[in-house]
Amino acid sequence: MARVKGPPGTGEWKRTLLWMTWTVNLLINATYMVMAFATSNKIVNSYRDLNLLTLHNTAWRAPIAATVLGGLMVLMFNIMSCAILIRKSINRSGPGFGYGFIMAWCFVLSFFCFLCGLITSGFQPVVENDLESKTKWSKIDTGAYQGTTVFSFICSGFYMFFFICLVVFQGGIMKQTGLYDPRQDEKRKMEMTALAQPGGLGNPLTTPPGTAHTI
Repeated sequence: MARVKGPPGTGEWKRTLLWMTWTVNLLINATYMVMAFATSNKIVNSYRDLNLLTLHNTAWRAPIAATVLGGLMVLMFNIMSCAILIRKSINRSGPGFGYGFIMAWCFVLSFFCFLCGLITSGFQPVVENDLESKTKWSKIDTGAYQGTTVFSFICSGFYMFFFICLVVFQGGIMKQTGLYDPRQDEKRKMEMTALAQPGGLGNPLTTPPGTAHTI
């Protein structure tokens, strides 16, 4: 007996898992961004109190650059990836340049966050020695600095995980799993109307008498 095959899977579960991983990644990124921007602001204010906020003093430039740029890169990625994934899901256009762009950006950002964590970790003794005994830098600020470093490494790992999910679940935003597209529906209606008109293509009964059908 022939086995009856059901309709092919739409891959809706892939799109669901893709958005779930994006949401989890966003929550972790949001925590990292808040801690990174708060830590960079505290470092700037502390070095300003010591009158050491100059270009010749290299102790503050590296940790501030790591926290500020790390937070900005993460913020920009989440905005761009959200916009591209929504557009791809609605337009049913399938993976294209935009999807490939966020895949590459996600892969690079994993190593960038890892580098930011290495920088803040390496400069932690310098920051503590300069600020704890001479400014209002408290134990809470030290804990926030350490937390920023830890979340840099966590974000690095999750970006690599999200990159793998983008590769595996890219079928979730293919054409057959997209949402309703009114433009495509209108185009189909126009084609059906043209075929239904007298003398339209595809209706041999409307062919005038004496006219031979040619192939």
